[in-house]
Amino acid sequence: MGGNKFIVFVMYIALLVAFLGLISMIFDLHRFAFYLEFLILLVLFLIGIIAAIGISHNMRWAWILLALFFGFVFLNMIFIKAITTANINYFMHLIVVAVAGFFISLFSIEKEKVEAAEEETVTKIFTPGKYIASKTGTKFHSPKCDWGKKVKKINAVWFNTKEEAKEAGYKADDCIR
Repeated sequence: MGGNKFIVFVMYIALLVAFLGLISMIFDLHRFAFYLEFLILLVLFLIGIIAAIGISHNMRWAWILLALFFGFVFLNMIFIKAITTANINYFMHLIVVAVAGFFISLFSIEKEKVEAAEEETVTKIFTPGKYIASKTGTKFHSPKCDWGKKVKKINAVWFNTKEEAKEAGYKADDCIR
């Protein structure tokens, strides 16, 4: 969990540097290009805020959104560099931050998939009830009766009450009184 907090912190710093760099680059533009890039910056700011909230809550969609965000920021910086005549001394630094943010986001998406798969296997642990039946059988049993002990774990269906078992279509075995 500590590593994840560090990655989130690094992403906050990358977002901050990307925004400050874009703001600085945009003010070198003139008229229509400035207005267009300013609107793009506002949209990116909104997306960045939403993604920052999502990654603080460890949401997978937020990492996907950040990967798209940094990919777009990279392309936007290239576009701004192409249309401006001003010399941007820190341009390569901003490109490195955008590429680093993109790849960190991609690796975090994959990490979230693995963690989600691990959580899924953990939640599949069952809690036995008072009665057991087999998915392939027609009767429910007491877990202590001979037939109840023979039910394979993969086919086991557990019930807390006789009524639940009967509603599911099972009949009571002779071991049930």
